[in-house]
Amino acid sequence: MWIALQNRGFLWLWIGQMFSQLGNAIFLIMGLWEIQLHSPFLLSIAGLAMSVPSMLAMAGGVFVDRYHPGKLMLGTDSLRGVAVLIGLVLIWWRPAWDVWSIIAILTINSLGAALFGPAEMVAMPRLVSDDALASANGLNAVTNQLSMAVGSAIGGAAIATVGIKAIFGFDMISFWISAGAIMLALGYIRSANGNRIQLPEASEGPIGFWKSLKDGWQGLQSMPWFMALLLPVVLTNFAFSGAFTMFPFWMRHVLHAGPLTYGLVDSSWAAGLVLGSLTTGLFRQHSLRRVVGYLSIAMGLFILGFVGSHLAVLAGVMLFFAGIANGLINAIFLTFMQRVIPSHLMGRVMGIIITLFGLATPLGALAAGVTLHLLPLSWTWLLAVAAEIPLTYAIFTKVPNDPASIVESSSV
Repeated sequence: MWIALQNRGFLWLWIGQMFSQLGNAIFLIMGLWEIQLHSPFLLSIAGLAMSVPSMLAMAGGVFVDRYHPGKLMLGTDSLRGVAVLIGLVLIWWRPAWDVWSIIAILTINSLGAALFGPAEMVAMPRLVSDDALASANGLNAVTNQLSMAVGSAIGGAAIATVGIKAIFGFDMISFWISAGAIMLALGYIRSANGNRIQLPEASEGPIGFWKSLKDGWQGLQSMPWFMALLLPVVLTNFAFSGAFTMFPFWMRHVLHAGPLTYGLVDSSWAAGLVLGSLTTGLFRQHSLRRVVGYLSIAMGLFILGFVGSHLAVLAGVMLFFAGIANGLINAIFLTFMQRVIPSHLMGRVMGIIITLFGLATPLGALAAGVTLHLLPLSWTWLLAVAAEIPLTYAIFTKVPNDPASIVESSSV
């Protein structure tokens, strides 16, 4: 798993992401807890504000295919650091603006991620060899998920100790550390691919932009097994968006927990994602259809167990095992997608995928807030469990049985 760290460019990128993702996780836990203290409905507004920018990933994918992905990542993290600095100045000057400043920063962070995500996916195969690609994806996933786990635990404690201004400051510094690390990694991307990714002249201008999206969509359609999973995944994202948007409110009013317990239980999900990513290699020789199908069933059962838990410890255990299943599913699919999609279409196809998966997210966040006093708080979690039924059916009936056959049946 550690072979990718032998590449100096990837090593710098990985180090930078450890800092920025940790800062993001701490800020997110602090932000959502502070928001729900003012108004639980504002949680849905924050969820909506964070998820709407994800739909711009489609446009971001086009830019990534046109320009140097490393420079786009550098600019994105630098600007996000500036945005957090502005937010810090605002809350220092007008403390009453803290909630709206938090929502604004969460929105800007999500907006940056809509460009950073496709750029990182494109840069990865250009930083490491194909043999090290799975290692790089696994390390990236572990870094992201471990940062979420540690950041969630730290964030819960930091609210009562250092305060929100210090958390703002750490988030700002973490983005700038990441930007510096990306700057050091730029030369390694440049030496292999040049300063700019060139497209045919016909792709310039508005007409070329839509043509680029069309090419990306055609590349996506050439994977019929993936298209069969699209609707069930959208439904799952809708449900989980609403569930995790109201998660702080659930912790406070169902499990009667404080910010520290909230952070620890939230970190159990991320810790499960870490373990799932680390153990992906154990399933390398097994049928993709069976592995992912059974993992989908397991995830639904553990989420159902979480809903029935009335003790924080048991709820954390259920989320931990659900996270393991989710982490395995994500890592397995990401690696195969990167191997199947041609490099010249990678940004556009990945951008479209992120956008399609994110379409239901703002609706789920908004629905959770609107129905807060109309439906049981558990309805989003139960919908997530129900969504696993059509998803599992699509996996068992449409996904190739042999992992190697994915590449053969999905060439674009």
